[in-house]
Amino acid sequence: MVRLAKLRRRRLKPLQGARLIVGLGNPGPDYSQHRHNSGARSVEHIRKALRLPQFERESRYRVTQGETATGPVAVVIPRLFMNESGQAVQSLLDRYRADPSDLILLVDELDLEPGRIRIRPSGSDAGQRGMRSIKSVIGELDFPRVRIGVGRPMVECKPSHHPDDVADWLLSDPTPAERQLLFEAEQRAAEAVVHMLEHGVESAMNVYNRSTSDAAKAESGAGDAGTG
Repeated sequence: MVRLAKLRRRRLKPLQGARLIVGLGNPGPDYSQHRHNSGARSVEHIRKALRLPQFERESRYRVTQGETATGPVAVVIPRLFMNESGQAVQSLLDRYRADPSDLILLVDELDLEPGRIRIRPSGSDAGQRGMRSIKSVIGELDFPRVRIGVGRPMVECKPSHHPDDVADWLLSDPTPAERQLLFEAEQRAAEAVVHMLEHGVESAMNVYNRSTSDAAKAESGAGDAGTG
């Protein structure tokens, strides 16, 4: 009996010099709609906005890539759990022969109400488990991140910082009203990343680190912004 050789899938050849856009979350359908997966959901909007192909599976992340008007870009969702994000990001950097400064990160943010986003050019992990994992592996978080507000759990009418309350909150589905706010915030986060690629971090901060109504007004004049 002749045994047929097992076909091996060819790995995606990385685009050198690509900007690496990573949306954090937990893998699998059981987690896909949780508040903690806002970053991962947002990168799907980025993929569509940049007209990139469907994601392909690597061992530690899913990735799509392509040439854009602003240069090569790779959009990535880790396939490891949130507290192992550093391993996925290090694998990505090694594969693309990239530096941490090539990263743009999208993450959920407890201290922003649902519907708000905030861009930071660098900074601390702010207690976010995925960012803490990344910092433990690659060192300082010297790259831009887009924080997507999911709000804090309320206990006895007060915001809770208790680890159990926070974990239950992040690892649960939002209410229908919250879901709509999160969907809009995730879309805006994707728009902010595209704006960042075109005009730079400072310009994106000026436009998107505002209330939704103010940002919409500012965005209408963004075509005149410099490349920052």
